[in-house]
Amino acid sequence: MPLEKEKLVRQLSLVAYLMSMNRPVTARDVRECVEGYSHMGDDAFARRFYADRTELLGLGVPLQSTRDDDTGEELYTLSARQYLLPTLDLTDPEVTAIHSCLSLLDGQFAYAEPLRLALQNLTLGRENPMTDAAVASTDVKLMGSDYSPEIAARISKLETAITKRRTITFSYFTMGRNEESERVVDPYTLVWNGGHWYLVGRSHERDAVRQFRLSRIQGEIKFTSRRERDFEVPADFDATEYRTRPTWQFGEPVGEADLWVDPSSAWWVERCFEHAGEVVERHEDGSVLFRTSYAAQSWLIGWILGMNGLVRPVGPTELVEATQLALQSIEEQHTGAAPKLANELPKLDIPEVAPRRRKPAAPVGAEQFALLQALMSDLLASCDSHRGEGEVPAADLMQRYGLDEKGLREAVDLLTLVNFGAGAYAMYAELDGDTVRIDAWPEGEVFRRPARLSPLEAKALLLALDLVGPLVAATSSSDLTSVREKLTSAFGGYGKPTVPATSPTESEQHVLALLTTAMREQRVLRIEYYSQGRGELSERNVEPLRLQRLKQHWYAVAWCRKADDLRSFRLDRIKSLEVLDEVFAERDIDLTGYVADTPRSLESTPRTAQVRYAPSAAGYVLENASNVARLIDESALQTIATAGDTWLVEEILKYRGQAMVTHPVDLRDRIATRAGELRGLLARVPVA
Repeated sequence: MPLEKEKLVRQLSLVAYLMSMNRPVTARDVRECVEGYSHMGDDAFARRFYADRTELLGLGVPLQSTRDDDTGEELYTLSARQYLLPTLDLTDPEVTAIHSCLSLLDGQFAYAEPLRLALQNLTLGRENPMTDAAVASTDVKLMGSDYSPEIAARISKLETAITKRRTITFSYFTMGRNEESERVVDPYTLVWNGGHWYLVGRSHERDAVRQFRLSRIQGEIKFTSRRERDFEVPADFDATEYRTRPTWQFGEPVGEADLWVDPSSAWWVERCFEHAGEVVERHEDGSVLFRTSYAAQSWLIGWILGMNGLVRPVGPTELVEATQLALQSIEEQHTGAAPKLANELPKLDIPEVAPRRRKPAAPVGAEQFALLQALMSDLLASCDSHRGEGEVPAADLMQRYGLDEKGLREAVDLLTLVNFGAGAYAMYAELDGDTVRIDAWPEGEVFRRPARLSPLEAKALLLALDLVGPLVAATSSSDLTSVREKLTSAFGGYGKPTVPATSPTESEQHVLALLTTAMREQRVLRIEYYSQGRGELSERNVEPLRLQRLKQHWYAVAWCRKADDLRSFRLDRIKSLEVLDEVFAERDIDLTGYVADTPRSLESTPRTAQVRYAPSAAGYVLENASNVARLIDESALQTIATAGDTWLVEEILKYRGQAMVTHPVDLRDRIATRAGELRGLLARVPVA
């Protein structure tokens, strides 16, 4: 039998043996009674037993050890109360909602397999009710420039390193310095922020915690040693702060900025950046003074300028001066005729070679140990409690666990080798045609209930809830907090798992709850919507048709009665909404392929603009956008289709003088004029 399968049988047998004993046992007892240890020598047993215990603890199995005061021997126990999944009082709508997480995210979620396993454990023996109509009218699109099969493969390798506490090394491209170098990192957690995946861990080169964007990792990720465990995560490490950081807070803080925020935007800044700073003054006119720390001044200036005058720097002096210099640079670059551009880099004349067939990169797989635990519970639960016999259609099991026939057969065969020690086997199972037949022994009764979720399963479930959680709460007619509290009790005694994404805000939950109600009942919504481009709030009645989650933002796709046309509304910019009594009739609108991701869809008269990015910004654009050409002077040129100029002006401002429109001329003039206006506007911060 392959070593990996031997290890799985050995570890499952160890868990089964400890669960069957009503007293603490010694290592000597384990060696004599547990399948797979008896043939080992003293040194081999000591190594394997220690490694198995360490790995089981990492998988969330709550093994406990104490020292016998009389003999000095270590005594080992595994409490059924701590090991087994507690009974959860999940309502049918809640079961529907958490199953909807998988259906919404399927095909684009790196953690789909552990999520599938978590849901199987949580809903063992329960039917999945029909999907809510609001869920059926929801699109979730997480894929983009920073999600690919390569990213999924890196996530899988990194999750292994994080779980096993293994130090890794990889080659990393630092965009700011435009250089590639080898890094040695103790990986603490993965986070998903702003539509991008990041690894957070201790950098050996800096002797400090740093974050690394996964798309900038080059080549293979390797373990630095063959040890079972290389490091421990510091007790005071908090992954939450890395999930909520805006770009200007990536890194160690170097200063604090005071920003005046216009009355029209004050509520929005408070809502979206509550984790990044605080309001230190409120003024009678509705404006506020917002204070935020920053690690990268340039990113903060980019955000300020992108707000197009609605946010103005008050201090420190160097921030105010740097903002003015950036505006001066933008104005000068767009005044007069555009300079001549460098030539495009010639295409390399590479002879065509038949592409090699590469196996698609796998996402994060379910841990085999956890999968076998879940399958064992499922098979035992199907057995008649008196005769100990049962059978399950193989197709059902393959669908539940994401297995093919070969994988199911291997898993069933492995489970028949697991025993409680001293020859007391838990069950015998075999794949017979299209059915799995089971004979269970009484010793296996305890495993009829599933084990608590492993850290990876818990992480997958929490990440799914964070990505589509507000919809889960809305469709289950339940406060998201209560759903989370029920699920948290299923995680086990190993502490709160680190979650890669940002938890939904209360306002997001509230807005989605009302939206899904209106969609389900086809009722008109009255919304108060904030247009950042115009810096104003407007009231309008809309007929909500579809929800879309695009990377980090939720959008409502609706028929706007004010515009008498289809529109999309970013949910964090809906200040208030009310479900009216009026019911609207279905409209003959084909939303196939409709993507609501930028304000471009809100305007008309499409045209193209040409934008040149300085070498210092070219790498970022090449990394994130299409239709970009690299020029000989290391700058980049992009042709952008735009249906309106407002959003593009804001985009150019964000680049602080590192992006210049070269065509059309009237857009250059508009940007130069706006930069000049902002120089004067930002120099005059209102005094309340």
